[in-house]
Amino acid sequence: MMLYDKLNIPASCAVGNTIFKKQFYDNVDLSKADKDLFTDAVSKVTWRYCLKPETINIQSYKDEERDYPEIEMLEVTLSADTKIRRIAEIVMRAIPYPMILIFSLDDKFQLWAAQQRINQTDSTKNTIDEFINTDWIDMEHLSAWDENLLNDIGIQNFSHANFYRFYSDFIDKIHLYNLQCRTKSVKLEMTAQQAKDRLNKLDEIDAQIADLRAQMKKETQFNRRVEINMEIKKLEGERKELEKKRTD
Repeated sequence: MMLYDKLNIPASCAVGNTIFKKQFYDNVDLSKADKDLFTDAVSKVTWRYCLKPETINIQSYKDEERDYPEIEMLEVTLSADTKIRRIAEIVMRAIPYPMILIFSLDDKFQLWAAQQRINQTDSTKNTIDEFINTDWIDMEHLSAWDENLLNDIGIQNFSHANFYRFYSDFIDKIHLYNLQCRTKSVKLEMTAQQAKDRLNKLDEIDAQIADLRAQMKKETQFNRRVEINMEIKKLEGERKELEKKRTD
């Protein structure tokens, strides 16, 4: 896959082992529905790379909240595009290390990540923060922002001070990429945090619009329907202006 060439990870970090499904069943308390999902939707799980101080010149990181001794990179080959978020959660809970997950299906892939914190009641488990992921990227039909991401995702572009900063840089790339996809912009002049805030604001506006449309379907009074429609138009205008902005 072209993605691995673009990541430019040293051969010293390569693993290439298959992780059998039984290991996930044994390490995570899964419901029957979760086991069925994993059985039906997951074709194969491959441990592609392990980045640790012995294999790459990056130091581990630990404080009271976080422990990043190494970073795992796993590829989950799917047989069906279904409930990917739940599969990501199962994999990350079964293997309690910071992880870059690559979901692949035919010629497409998605990137998934999530900052992790030390579980204060059980140190053998991890607490997963908010997931961040791309949508499907089709290797046969790359957009301009897809190409930007692939050209910018080489690990030489990430901080090598420690694994927490390295992983945070990876997540920042996804935030910026996701806003580029949303705004159809090849170039944005803003930080990753600003991109995340912009995406959150756009999602908030979309949720408000969806709620108003649901209200309008139930509303019987003509005047109130007009008022709701005006509110929707106003929010759509705000969304359009936000999508047009290339700086923050």
